[in-house]
Amino acid sequence: MMDKAMFEKCKRASFIKLPGDDWARVDGFDPEEQKLYVHDEDSGEEYSFETEDLKDAIFYEIKEIKDV
Repeated sequence: MMDKAMFEKCKRASFIKLPGDDWARVDGFDPEEQKLYVHDEDSGEEYSFETEDLKDAIFYEIKEIKDV
C-alpha cells in the first residue's frame, strides 16, 4: 500500500532517479493501481514501478522557467 507522501510524489513527478545512475522519465501514474509508468532514458525501455520499487528513488518535477 502506498502512503500519502509517496502517492503525492508519484502524482507530481516528471522524472525519477533510481539507485546508481539510472534516470527514467515518468509517462504516467495510475492512482487506482498505484503504479508509476516510466521510460528509461538510457535503454528506451518502458516499465512500471510499485511502491516497494520506489523506496530509494529521487523524484523530480518540471517547473516553468519564468522571465528573468
